[in-house]
Amino acid sequence: MADLYIRQQSGRTYFSLPPNWRVLTFADFNERSGPDDAQAAARHALKSPVDHPPLSRTLDSEMHVAVIIEDPSRASPKQQVLRAVLAELKDAGVAHDHIVVVLGLGTHRKVEGPELERVYGSDLVATYEFVNHDCHAADLVPVGELAGGTVVKINRRVYAADFVIGVGSIFPHPLNGFGGGGKIMFPAVANFEAILEHHLKYGFREGSGLNRLSGNHFHEEIRRLATQAGLDFIVNSVLDHNDCLYRIVCGDPVSAHAAGVALSRDILTMSFDGLSDVTIISSFPYTEGTQIMKPLAPASEITRPGGTILVVADCGVPLAEDYLVGCERFRREYAPHLKAAVFDRFDHNRRIMEEGAPEFNMSMAQALLAQNDYRVILVSRDINARTARRLGFEHADDINRALTLAREQTDTAGVHVVPAGGVILPVVMEIQH
Repeated sequence: MADLYIRQQSGRTYFSLPPNWRVLTFADFNERSGPDDAQAAARHALKSPVDHPPLSRTLDSEMHVAVIIEDPSRASPKQQVLRAVLAELKDAGVAHDHIVVVLGLGTHRKVEGPELERVYGSDLVATYEFVNHDCHAADLVPVGELAGGTVVKINRRVYAADFVIGVGSIFPHPLNGFGGGGKIMFPAVANFEAILEHHLKYGFREGSGLNRLSGNHFHEEIRRLATQAGLDFIVNSVLDHNDCLYRIVCGDPVSAHAAGVALSRDILTMSFDGLSDVTIISSFPYTEGTQIMKPLAPASEITRPGGTILVVADCGVPLAEDYLVGCERFRREYAPHLKAAVFDRFDHNRRIMEEGAPEFNMSMAQALLAQNDYRVILVSRDINARTARRLGFEHADDINRALTLAREQTDTAGVHVVPAGGVILPVVMEIQH
């Protein structure tokens, strides 16, 4: 097929396949337009919530409201959506001193000073109370238990509110099926111990994964705990394959999330003709350290066991040294039985990187599990060959060199090409003979 390409931050990178290689699927997305004004789109959505009365008919001037909002690592237009929510609360008669905006950080770092003002708006920060969630805080309030018995606690300011609104985003998630919905309550404002156990017990297990909600214990625990902890209402941005706003949904946390998931599936589902021998996939639109591992999830679903995955990645924010050390140490100790060792650790509630946050460990698990089952070639000018080897991957500076490396072991191949693999929902179709 002529004009094959993958997407990078600099634009399209074109290439040709070696002789005797054939394209099974060229999974390029159609561009779809989203709203030009996210704040106006949110105000419009708030007038007709899914399975919930409008906030103007739900709230009154005596109520205290907690607005949980996702952290800066998410790509949603969170400031514009927050402005719409706060305007709706004002119209409902809720005074600004009855509102607290809680940053749903989970186990992420605090957001303060100029960054807080830049991300959420200096005028809003000056007017409303903004609070960073601390997953280690001593005053977190018990609201339930995980299936294994670990106590789940949440932020005291959220617990004390009369009404709780979650502002998040819906996109493919390698464990939960999709982002958004109840995740803004758990894990976003929960305690570290419960977050960690939940990730280790249910992450990468049967039922969890991209596009999976029914029978997914990772997702089902989140939905149950969010309801139990008192999440009343959500406002979710549905993101497209460019990580840009496509639509906004709001209302009942379960029903509105389901409506957003349906939209996400509609725009992000891509069919693949069987399993490939070689998958060429870009991490676009992701360029931050651990996020470049995200395309390994869809690639693993569309590549035959023992096949080759070429991950083309820009990496503007480098991988942390302790992340690299953790991968090296684990591989040195447990190769060639990486998959069994990862799940043995998780079964015993132990992390791969003992001092690392849950999301770091999940990213490391993604890298280790992929290299256990596939040959992975990392194609990047931002990450050198030595760093790639520390991760357990082969390395090439450009796509043509990577193709040459892959052909050394694969003279003939059926190939899937995924120009933008950071945000995609793959469905493998049986090849008709």
